Amino acid sequence: MYNLQWLKIDANLFANRKIQILLKEPDGDTYIRVWIQLLSISLECNKDGKLLIGENKPMSIEYFSKLMGKSYEKMKKIIGKFLELEMIILENEVYKIKNWNEYQSIQTYEKYKEQGRLRQQKYREKKKSEKEKSDVTITLRNGEEENKEKNKEEKRKEIRKEEENTNGFRKYEM
Repeated sequence: MYNLQWLKIDANLFANRKIQILLKEPDGDTYIRVWIQLLSISLECNKDGKLLIGENKPMSIEYFSKLMGKSYEKMKKIIGKFLELEMIILENEVYKIKNWNEYQSIQTYEKYKEQGRLRQQKYREKKKSEKEKSDVTITLRNGEEENKEKNKEEKRKEIRKEEENTNGFRKYEM
């Protein structure tokens, strides 16, 4: 399964016909709040839009009413309206958000995750190959550094020779 940490809600949520119908109901704002809570529960369950308690125990209207602080009758009416509008479906006695994967862009999320995995794999391979190359380079650079040290000593000797004047003494300045 996937492990989403966010809930995707369309910017045009209130332009949706089904949401507009719900808002025209008495206590329509309660319907919207319950809908968003159902989406959130489904996200927590991480079972393709199924509304479950624990691993495989389906949620009932009684559980919904306890979780959301609504009466059983009110919750039954709200869930009935969601079923009527086909916002949720009852599949093998399990409530499920219809088209969950489509609304949450699960395929896009999986594609993004796979691209990230491949990008990270390439990065690690590149870093590993650079490290292998750099080991060789380091060996070469150490050799160069030894040569640099020899070159520095030779330059110092040359400078000393240049500084010596004709009588064999070096100039000493303070």
